[in-house]
Amino acid sequence: MARRWLAALLVLVCVAGCGGSPGVDAGGRELTEAEFQYGIAPQRHKDVTFQPDVVLVEGGAKAVRSVTADGLTWTLDARAKGVEDLVPGKVMFATARGVGRVVDAQRSGDTVAVTVAPVTFTDVVRDGTFASDGPVPLDNVVSYSSEGALWTDEDAAAEADAASPSPAGRSVPVGYALRRAPSDRERVAMPKPVNGVPKTTNTNGFTVTPRCCRDGVGAHLRYDDNEIRIEADVMLTMKNPSARFHLAVAGGRISVAEFQVSGGAGIKIDVRAASAIGHLRQLDRVFPIPIDFSVPVGLILGVPFTLTANQEVLVKTAFSAKDGNVRASGEYGIGGTFGFGYRNGSWGAHKIDGPHIKSSLLESVRGVSVGANGVVLDFKTNFRIGIGALGFSAGLNFGIVVSTGVARGSALAQFFPLVPGARSLDCQGASLTVDTTYNVGYTIPAIVQKVVNFFLRVFNAKPIARSGGIPDPPKRTNIFSKEQYEPKGCQI
Repeated sequence: MARRWLAALLVLVCVAGCGGSPGVDAGGRELTEAEFQYGIAPQRHKDVTFQPDVVLVEGGAKAVRSVTADGLTWTLDARAKGVEDLVPGKVMFATARGVGRVVDAQRSGDTVAVTVAPVTFTDVVRDGTFASDGPVPLDNVVSYSSEGALWTDEDAAAEADAASPSPAGRSVPVGYALRRAPSDRERVAMPKPVNGVPKTTNTNGFTVTPRCCRDGVGAHLRYDDNEIRIEADVMLTMKNPSARFHLAVAGGRISVAEFQVSGGAGIKIDVRAASAIGHLRQLDRVFPIPIDFSVPVGLILGVPFTLTANQEVLVKTAFSAKDGNVRASGEYGIGGTFGFGYRNGSWGAHKIDGPHIKSSLLESVRGVSVGANGVVLDFKTNFRIGIGALGFSAGLNFGIVVSTGVARGSALAQFFPLVPGARSLDCQGASLTVDTTYNVGYTIPAIVQKVVNFFLRVFNAKPIARSGGIPDPPKRTNIFSKEQYEPKGCQI
């Protein structure tokens, strides 16, 4: 709804740390330095059957020498048992984070660089029933960063986006794509994880201060290129969040999937945007915040599960006049348990109470300009429990999407016509939409998909989809939508 509302405005203006020492898993077992950095190794168990093409790498984290920031290429000790079997088409299962279908394996001396693509949970496990013994607290997190991955580079991401097929099936010339492909850029190693929350990270031109986890998940965003300036604070407030899950697989098919996240409390939003150049340029960015807040759950029947929270952001501006600005803030209460359940082919989502207005976005809208100004901010918080790294985690996924739009300016009257007899042109508007998403499998942002597929072309690998598993695409349910305009004459 917020996007449709901003689209009208665009027509008008011209087209959530410390230390690097090892931590513990949720059961209190101390992690080794290698496990802290690369994840806990899987083990065979009598009650679990892996798919026949899954290769378990003996030694797990001890066999890992490095991993790229995008989580796709794992350099392993060539002498570790199982590494010689990692050929294209096989599924590598080295650690809780090192999971994927092999698309390339290149030996260099005593190491092998293995590049993998995302998999679903049933690509790894054929039979098994897994459940948490009790609530797993989203606390004492280990933060894994993908800063430096190609999708965090605004130029590389823009090039991949430009060279990807358009909805009409067109793309930029092949020569340009090959000459400018992000896969030609240098790939860097993944930064070492830290206990706790990192102070800042950089992605797609934004400086981000993430926040997590006892009080919720959120971030402070800042963008300033001397033409457009944006600052925003978004927080899914929570009280000591924790998760429970139950996942059963039989014959390579999901029979039961249940995922609950407790501790919901509310939403806080504060957004401020300004432009020195007005309609001459707008900002339109969609990107993941490159931080995984992770809690190693530990081994469940030999499978190393991890509870993770991460975030995605959409920012769009619509300025019609130079030196325009707009600002708004709001707070909303949420009650109940987040999550979903699946049994015997039927899906259901937990009912969320709210949001209830504590302070309204509309009542706080401020701004000064001779024209119309607006900004839309979408903020998605993903909770995942499963195996794998970053957005490629395979398992149970639940997301909360908060979409807000604010605008102010007399030009609003051109597409929010005044009712007969109304005289005021000092219009302002605000919208808030809250959706939930869920699936069992994996889901990645569109820009990550485009950059990864650009990279995988080097290996003539099959392009990856944005999501896999059940349902596909993930279910999306609206739980709240509200638009407000003042004066009432501005309302359509």
